[in-house]
Parts: sequence; structure tokens; C-alpha cells
Amino acid sequence: MKTELYTAIHLRSIRIAAMALPIVAAFTSILAWVLDIAAPEELPQSFAPESSQFQLQALDITGSTQSSGVAGSYIVVSVLGVLMVATNYRHGAATWKVLHGRGRWGLNILGAVGAVTAGAAAVSCVIAAVVTGVATQVNGTSWNVPVSDALLMWARGIVALTLLAVTTAALTLATHSGLISGVILGVFYTVEAIIAAIGAVAGWNLTAIGWLPLQSVLSAVGVSSLAPYNSGAGLMLCAAWTVLAGIIGISRLKTYNL
Repeated sequence: MKTELYTAIHLRSIRIAAMALPIVAAFTSILAWVLDIAAPEELPQSFAPESSQFQLQALDITGSTQSSGVAGSYIVVSVLGVLMVATNYRHGAATWKVLHGRGRWGLNILGAVGAVTAGAAAVSCVIAAVVTGVATQVNGTSWNVPVSDALLMWARGIVALTLLAVTTAALTLATHSGLISGVILGVFYTVEAIIAAIGAVAGWNLTAIGWLPLQSVLSAVGVSSLAPYNSGAGLMLCAAWTVLAGIIGISRLKTYNL
């Protein structure tokens, strides 16, 4: 996995994708505070700036509370997962790596995707904390979120985003093409977002679609009122998608990529 991590660190496209995650987290947190401060009379009491519930949602690095469909963080980690695998195929590195390792290389690259994503997500937590700390001071309120609650939410968010990135990387292992994976993910995410949006407006019971990947992430984070399941169930669903995609991706390496 050291080779894959070294390659990832030195490729500009992957560095940009990894840096985009903290930027999206900062934008999401700032947007939550700006909207809350700009129209406080239109928001329920639970979303008042001094509310611990609102502050916890502003600290959410996934932005799950601001979207029932495709949050910006989901797109970023998906692009990161696809890029880290696709670059190996694009530059021909996968051929000799698979010949010398096959399944081992598949596990190594998926592990590298997980490590890079988790690192970027951890940085996002720090940035979200800084944004919220500054915003509370500017708004004249105090930090009311228990540290334990914030840490648990961040841990769930890091795990959920990491599993999503590894899932998309495994899909790219299976397709052997970043372009094909991107098209599949784009169509799948769009359809899921449309269904979730219609369901939220129509008041549907979203547990029927709660098993889908993005809805699983929404549940795993555990702060959105639109989450179909509790955080434990959401994390298990995320892990199930990752295991399924990983098995398919690595089996494709063993069978076809020679």
C-alpha cells in the first residue's frame, strides 16, 4: 500500500480531489451559518444559532443535513475513489502490479483510497470546528455542542465517507475505466437524488430506499431528520455496499486483468 499512497500523494489530480473535501466542508459549514443568521425568524427554535442541534449540523463534514440527495462531499469522495484507481489504468501501472499481486494489489489500492479519504475527512473536521468556533463568536453565542457528540458524529462521518470512496474505487476496479465508473455513478446518484427529493416533498416513508448508498451515508452520519435509519444501521449498510463492490472489483482483477 505504500506504493499506492506514494503515487497518490504525487499526482496533482488526486491531491486536488483530496484538498477539495476540506474546502467543501468549510463551504457547507459557512453556508449553514450564513443562512441561519440571514433569516433567523424563519427558522424553528431548534435551528437557532445557540441551539446545540443546529451547531452539530453545522459541524457535519458531510453536509447531510443540507441535502437529502447528493451532497458535495459525496461527489468529492466519489471522484477521489475513481481517480485513484483510474490513474493506474490510464498510465498502465495496473498491468504489472496485478501480474505481481492480483488480489493483493486490489486490496492495497482500496486501502490507499481509504487512508487518503480518511485523512482528508479528518482535516475537514478541524476546519468545520474552526468555522463554527469563529461563527459562534461573531454571532455572540457560545459553543453548546458536547465535545463527545461532535467527536462521535465526526467519527461516523469519516467512516461513512471513507466507505463511499472505497466503494467507488472498487467499482472502478470492476469496470477498469474511470469514465465508465463516472457515468454509472452519475446516473445512479441522479436517480437516487430525484427519488429522495420527491419522497421528502411528498412525505414518503424513505425507509423503502434507505438501503441505497447515499441514503445509507445520510443515515450513518446520524444528524439529519431525513435519515431513513439510525446511524448504526446506516454504517452497516455502507459497509455492506463496500464489501459487495470490493468482492466484485477484486474478482474482476483476478479473472480478466491479465
